[in-house]
Amino acid sequence: MQVRSIGVFYGSTTGNTEEAAEELTRVLCGRSDAQVRAISVSGIDPARLLEFDALVVGCPTWDEGELQRDWECLLRRVGKLRLEGKPVALFGSGDALCYPDTFQDAQGILGAELRARGARLIGHWPTDGYTFTASRGVEDGHFLGLALDTDDSWTTTRTRLSTWADQLLAELARL
Repeated sequence: MQVRSIGVFYGSTTGNTEEAAEELTRVLCGRSDAQVRAISVSGIDPARLLEFDALVVGCPTWDEGELQRDWECLLRRVGKLRLEGKPVALFGSGDALCYPDTFQDAQGILGAELRARGARLIGHWPTDGYTFTASRGVEDGHFLGLALDTDDSWTTTRTRLSTWADQLLAELARL
């Protein structure tokens, strides 16, 4: 599958996920021939998700294991939207120090919703190097996508985004 366009869709309340989405978009643009756009999900028509060959979805885990508000609103409006076979990568912001038992839960919530709509999840990320006790975003020993902890581990965020961008592009090239 040749990926000509990648939509980086994000919801952000404090700005951490937005900043990560913009950095990831910049990195992907510099390493790929695909058109890459960062788009806030606040108030968008859910059909925008269908405009791209591949999706990257960013959502912080809010409060104690909940989706960020913009994603909650979008999911209420998706109706019968189908993403059959569309490659979708997840990334999330979270706080493992203050919320170790719900770290990256939003990945699990969104991952289940996107899979139910036919999406093919890519971009799984190792749990090594993280300290947390539980997460709905972990499956078979890996996060469903890139886990960021910008509050407590900001120094690793850029490196992780860069490494994950290379991983995503390699996975997309194999599809």
